[in-house]
Amino acid sequence: MLSGMILVVAALAEELATGLNLCTRREKQRRPGLSLWTGEYRGRTAQFLKLGIGPHRAAAALSAALATLKPNAVLNIGYAGALDPALELGDIVIGTRADLLSSESRGAPLDRLGLEGSWPLCAADELLGKALSCGLRARAGIVLTSRWVMGAPEHKRILFDRFGAAVVDMETAALARVAAAASVPLGCARAVSDRAQDDFLAFLSYDPETGAVRRAARGIAAGGWLRRLHEWRAGSAAARRSLSSLLGRVLEAG
Repeated sequence: MLSGMILVVAALAEELATGLNLCTRREKQRRPGLSLWTGEYRGRTAQFLKLGIGPHRAAAALSAALATLKPNAVLNIGYAGALDPALELGDIVIGTRADLLSSESRGAPLDRLGLEGSWPLCAADELLGKALSCGLRARAGIVLTSRWVMGAPEHKRILFDRFGAAVVDMETAALARVAAAASVPLGCARAVSDRAQDDFLAFLSYDPETGAVRRAARGIAAGGWLRRLHEWRAGSAAARRSLSSLLGRVLEAG
């Protein structure tokens, strides 16, 4: 399923770099409005697209790319927050399905949020096999996509109990909807950058009664920034290592 030309996509430049940095040759493509590269790894060529953060921005970038590119498959990679308390930093979750929290639920209590839709994800068995073959802690599971940061431990617990998803991110389901409309298979591999019990993103977490600016101000007032920064760096570093190992196996398979 991941043979032929694949388009690797990620929201953040540092997430995408886990694949680009493996390439012995890479070249920025001149495509207006797109952050697109072509790279070669062990004789295999792949394309890499930076999406931007959030479902709307990511979906728009992928839609624009698929209007001109013709990949055999899209592979969405990146960090994610664990909802399953059994997951540890750097664990890989291979998506089997992507669920999108409804935008119409905005302002509702967290335990009343609904789903806007669900989309199957491709190549889960193949990706899981590759992750396990390079010694990674990996499992398959549902990816929940939210338009809002979900960083408070109590929020993660509610979402896990309500939807049974392994991880939460801000792009996968929106990308799956775009890929399905274009009849292009989309697979997903997310690495855990914060565990279910971690609270360093709690000040940004969903709150129906508080806007983003007030949440940020609340975080500043709460202090503990050195601890938050240290935990974020540790989590993202573990996630990057795992993603790099997995992408090396995916890209070399050809």
